[in-house]
Amino acid sequence: MGSALGNGMVLALSIWDDYAAYMQWLDSDYPTDKAASTPGVARGTCSANSGIPATVESVSASASVTFSNIKWGDIGSTFGPGQPVGPTTGPTTGPTTAPPPTQTGVAEWGQCGGIGYVGSTTCQSPYTCHVLNPYYSQCY
Repeated sequence: MGSALGNGMVLALSIWDDYAAYMQWLDSDYPTDKAASTPGVARGTCSANSGIPATVESVSASASVTFSNIKWGDIGSTFGPGQPVGPTTGPTTGPTTAPPPTQTGVAEWGQCGGIGYVGSTTCQSPYTCHVLNPYYSQCY
């Protein structure tokens, strides 16, 4: 893992609502038209029907997901001087900045609040700021 991190990695976010491949690409045999013994096809122990969206949605209808405090950029570019560049034991609470708005207030889907946030807390019309967790509020 250390060597992989040193070479750089890609963050992948996924939600169990994949009508195209039922999430089989993540943890089942995929692609489905090849034998599980083919290198790269056996990706996990889940059955081929464990990720059918209609089943997942009926069993977990109120499920939701929030992705927050995500930074991206060249390796080493998302932290300022004196900030840790490795794993931390908890959420980052240091100041974050929002991109400059094109109108008065934060655009749709932009951050509008949260612990350590220093940008605008007003959303562009007709959007309003919604608290998603103590560290992130978003305009929608």
